[in-house]
Amino acid sequence: MDPLAELKQTFFQECEELLGALEQKLQALDEGSTDSEDVNAAFRAIHSIKGGAGAFGCTELVGFAHVFEASLDHLRSGRVAVEDAPFTLFLRCADAVADLVSAARNDEPATERPDLLAALEQVGKEPQAPVAAPPPPAPVAPEPVAPAANNDAPIGIAALGNLLAMVEAKTAAPAAAASDDGWDDEPVAAPAPASNKPGRDVHLRIAPEQDLFRRVIEPRVVLGSLPADDIVSIRCDLSQVPPLESIDVSDCWMRFDVDLRTELSVEDLHGRFDFSLANEEFEINFLEEAVTEAPQVAEAPAAEPEVSSAVAADLSAILAKLGAAPEAANEPDIQPAPAPVAVAAPVVAVEAPAVARAAPRAPAAPDNAARQRQAVSVRVDLDRIDKLMNLVGEIVITQSMLVECVRSLPYDVHAKTAEGMLTLSRQTRELQDHVMAVRAQPVKAVFQRMPRLVRELAQTLGKEVRLVLEGENTEVDKTIIEELADPLTHMIRNSMDHGLETPDDRVEAGKPREGTIKLVAEHRAGRIVISVTDDGRGIGRDRLLAKARSRGLVGADEKLAPEEIDQLIFAAGLSTAEVVSDVSGRGVGMDVVRRNVESLGGRISVDSEPGRGCKFTLALPLTLAVLEGMVIRCGDDRYVIPIASVIETQHLASTPIERLPFGQEVLRWRGEVTPLYRLGDVMGSMGKTNENIVIIAETERGNNVGIAVDEIVGQQQVVVKSLEANYGAVNGASAATILGDGLVALILDIDSMLRLAASGGRNPQSDLKMAG
Repeated sequence: MDPLAELKQTFFQECEELLGALEQKLQALDEGSTDSEDVNAAFRAIHSIKGGAGAFGCTELVGFAHVFEASLDHLRSGRVAVEDAPFTLFLRCADAVADLVSAARNDEPATERPDLLAALEQVGKEPQAPVAAPPPPAPVAPEPVAPAANNDAPIGIAALGNLLAMVEAKTAAPAAAASDDGWDDEPVAAPAPASNKPGRDVHLRIAPEQDLFRRVIEPRVVLGSLPADDIVSIRCDLSQVPPLESIDVSDCWMRFDVDLRTELSVEDLHGRFDFSLANEEFEINFLEEAVTEAPQVAEAPAAEPEVSSAVAADLSAILAKLGAAPEAANEPDIQPAPAPVAVAAPVVAVEAPAVARAAPRAPAAPDNAARQRQAVSVRVDLDRIDKLMNLVGEIVITQSMLVECVRSLPYDVHAKTAEGMLTLSRQTRELQDHVMAVRAQPVKAVFQRMPRLVRELAQTLGKEVRLVLEGENTEVDKTIIEELADPLTHMIRNSMDHGLETPDDRVEAGKPREGTIKLVAEHRAGRIVISVTDDGRGIGRDRLLAKARSRGLVGADEKLAPEEIDQLIFAAGLSTAEVVSDVSGRGVGMDVVRRNVESLGGRISVDSEPGRGCKFTLALPLTLAVLEGMVIRCGDDRYVIPIASVIETQHLASTPIERLPFGQEVLRWRGEVTPLYRLGDVMGSMGKTNENIVIIAETERGNNVGIAVDEIVGQQQVVVKSLEANYGAVNGASAATILGDGLVALILDIDSMLRLAASGGRNPQSDLKMAG
């Protein structure tokens, strides 16, 4: 791959992370966060995107990001209060940046957003409107303005006089400009503080490591952590910068010398750099007090004025030749400022503070260690991890085959190799766990997108909604994470539009004005279960059934149970919305949800109670690669039950069994009546069965069920192989695996098997060469 193309691909990958962080921080601020670090993090994210886009020539992205960055800078500098900031606009702009990034990645023309740019440019202007009015220039240079009313002096000369007055103000009072936060300009030295300013003189030497930029830290962020009022001067040392032909733009070669007059202690100064610099990247020295030796120094400026004295003198000479306005001509020429009196303030090595400096750095050690770990992290394509996972799966199959071969050996040989096989099994399991940990990610990345969706839909629909998130740190395979966004989005939209009532309707029904949607993720029965629950009106079954009959999906005389009517919501093209809108009404949302979930080997169910609310439940496999299973035998066939679904096993002979009037067998287990199903009858096992062992398993809904089998063969890790991709869907099974003898065993899906049994069906004898 072309090195530049590889760098560009890495940049776009980083953009995804930065856009996620930007949206997360903006949402936190919109929800009431007052943490300044959230503002700084949002600013750094858009600034990093702008910098990378400039390097690759993405001009549209750079232009938009620059205006966006300037607006966030108003928020960061305090010119716009957090509570007054237009976060809805900022979030829309974050979406626009994401669209520009996508267009740049795909080499597509970018969509211009002049409306957003115009809105961004207005941020921060309203508070400054009174300041930008005509009155402020009057106190600065009142004399040149008055003669401008006369016709004696040309307008250009009067304007030049005004310019000279502004130059005088800059020359006489550079401190006003020193407070400006324009870090993009060359830093200038500030005037020396007055001798009566409390505090001590401190010299700070900042020498960051070369990887400062790669740690996503900018020098202005470091310098900005110091109190602006305490800064006397800042000097940038560029002597370490290598020649242009050999420079690496990702390395930082700048060093800074900062003079302070501050009351901060050594510990406080260290605390300013806890999250940006390591202990060895800066040095603090206290200067010996020299106020009594040269009291006149305070009267002389100690730094270069922002506007050169030579420039001011040239302007004055030009005015003299042109014949400036009378009032302006009476102004004395600007004389070059006297050279500052240099006072040799000896640097004193302060021993006591140096000892005290080490102590406060100890708590920051974990942060430094975390930063160092982050610095050595690497990006790996998901395809490479998939190949590694497939290789681990093949190792698991090979290890199972070796175990089978060893069992067939004579006892004396088997005893010698048993210990080695146990070690191999343990190491294979550890390898699989570590690879799975690389692929596992918390669902938080998807859940964090939902609050904004709810907020925007609430504004569109005129509803008051509160979103509750639980189980955000529940981990699942990355492949599944990537496919969760669309189903969850459709379910949230369905609950917002169809489920929750308007505030007035809720009050009439005796409910709070604010509706609640709860999004929960948890591990259950070897799967990840995600539920979306609302406290709205529930499914209108009469209207849904009428719609289904009008579409021919249900016969006119066909009777359906309430649960069957609820399932019609997943039918394609069926919607109970009276008006088609951009939110719903086309009947494609829930159908897409079901197809997406089933493509991942999962399923979706709905439970509704009229007037109380509705609950959608997604059940997905934790991983699509390897799982821990219990191998069982029924007749001549062997099956695998996910070990996470198994609660306990017991002999059926010692368990009393009863038969209900409609034929269902039940058993009493721990004081509860538990339904019992014969695996051979449900799955159509071949051969004679005795089914003298019962396995108590847990369903996705948290209920218990008994499954009668012939024998428990053992427990082992199995590689998940898709049935749909390699053979075809099999009722009662979620996937298949290859056992140690090379034969195929079905991986049972408890809930699917129960639905098969409830329907009175029986799996046909398949032509799969089943393990026996």
